[in-house]
Amino acid sequence: MNNTKLSILITLFQCTGQGKNHYSLISVNKIIKLLSKIHTTQVKRRWVFQCLRDIIDAGFLSRRPRFKRHRDGTINQLSSITAITLKGAKLLVSKKISGAVLLLKNILSWAKNQDKRFPKKREILPEDFREIDPAELRRLELLACRVLKSV
Repeated sequence: MNNTKLSILITLFQCTGQGKNHYSLISVNKIIKLLSKIHTTQVKRRWVFQCLRDIIDAGFLSRRPRFKRHRDGTINQLSSITAITLKGAKLLVSKKISGAVLLLKNILSWAKNQDKRFPKKREILPEDFREIDPAELRRLELLACRVLKSV
């Protein structure tokens, strides 16, 4: 993953509220502004779409388009809901991004609670993900606590 794609993933993570949520409603234009402001990376709109497609294909993000239908039959496209997957959260933790451990904990607790809203489990968790063993969940929670204490 090159620097621009990682910068976009970090920018999307920052827009989730530092791990409080694992989805964002940020638009591509706002991503371009934040990349320029925070990461000093100048990119065009088309390149952001290509990077997002590559990140989604790699399994780090999932994206659902949104539309608003009007009474007169017209349709407006809204910014997509972009969600960070479990694989994406693990990548952010491995890159030592501050707050990524909280995101990982929130995704695991979200998966445990059987939440029916967006994003669906199939969009966040890998296909080979099985229900979390309580001993494994405890081990992950202890690991997250140790990482948070060291930060």
